[in-house]
Amino acid sequence: QILDEIEANDYNNFTKRAYVGKGKKLLALPVAYGKSLLLPCSLRNGQT
Repeated sequence: QILDEIEANDYNNFTKRAYVGKGKKLLALPVAYGKSLLLPCSLRNGQT
């Protein structure tokens, strides 16, 4: 999400602040949680 905001600012991170609000973060939380459930345990724990 933050990368999308940086891109929207034309990659200008010196004079414009890339900001992701709490609402967007909260909406992304269920998706991230679902993805974490689908990953095999070995990948989550950093094992190969």
